[in-house]
Amino acid sequence: MNTVITGTGAVVEEPRPAGEDDPGAAAWFDPAAHLGRRGWKYLGPPTRYLLAAGNLALGRRHDEPPLTGGPAERLGVVTGTQYAIADVHRRMDETLTTTGVGGIGPAEVPAFSMNTPGSQLAISTGARAFSVTLTNPVTGGLEAVQFAVTALRAGRADRVVAAATDRAPTGEDEREEYDAAAAVVLRGRPAPDSSRHAEALTGITGGVSRFVPRGADGSRDPAALAAGGRRIAALVGGAKDVPLVVSGPAAAAGFGHAVRQAVTASVREAGGSVRDPAGAVREARHCAVSGLLELISLARTEATGVVVSVSESGHLTAVALGDPTRS
Repeated sequence: MNTVITGTGAVVEEPRPAGEDDPGAAAWFDPAAHLGRRGWKYLGPPTRYLLAAGNLALGRRHDEPPLTGGPAERLGVVTGTQYAIADVHRRMDETLTTTGVGGIGPAEVPAFSMNTPGSQLAISTGARAFSVTLTNPVTGGLEAVQFAVTALRAGRADRVVAAATDRAPTGEDEREEYDAAAAVVLRGRPAPDSSRHAEALTGITGGVSRFVPRGADGSRDPAALAAGGRRIAALVGGAKDVPLVVSGPAAAAGFGHAVRQAVTASVREAGGSVRDPAGAVREARHCAVSGLLELISLARTEATGVVVSVSESGHLTAVALGDPTRS
């Protein structure tokens, strides 16, 4: 059973052009515009981003009544994240070591949990099938999509919001990452004669998640790298001119290029071709949200393609898009 994307949503902070940094400028994200006037005051920024993106993907607003009954029981939420609560932990740690526990407000305590953003999205939408949070660095957004597909195929839900949210960690170094959240709504492919078929933006036809270790010389194990390339290439078989998007942090650019080369070689062996096989590895500047943002961008413009997220540790996660009418 293929899985289709029926809705997408994203809120993204973008780098400002050189010379345009203005400490007095308005914040890039206005909660009231996305969430209404009430119900978000004590929620952290990553949770607000996620509520905006998730509800956009569902075609509703956070301040609307949540689903109830059967639709609620058959809606699930899975969220990928990396740094969502890093600032909360840092601030709480500083408070505990200076002023003590009395300096932590009761309303802030629930934000200590990594599950908070996803749980709040489940509450907002009324999702009761499940709420799951995945925390692998960089690849978490695409892993949320893979988890959602598995849950749909297992019959655990009729629809799943697969999402990611991150707030780039603060520190003394110049900031290179940016805040964001993104979400896609997935459901099982309906029967060919179903009127809901027209709702599909595109389909999810498969996915791969692998770890490529380093060899004795410190480079990525060539056999493991080639095997990963073959697994990803198998998602598209001998298709021609396949869009291939690879993204990862700057520190993993070399690994990303190696993955692209391995996939390209394997696609060619199968009689297919990759569009722009020497294309650059896109920098994952929105942390775990980056891969999902790339997937949404591809889904909005292409019928087929593959998005791959790579991490510095050697983890790669791929999701393939394909024609939702294909059997």
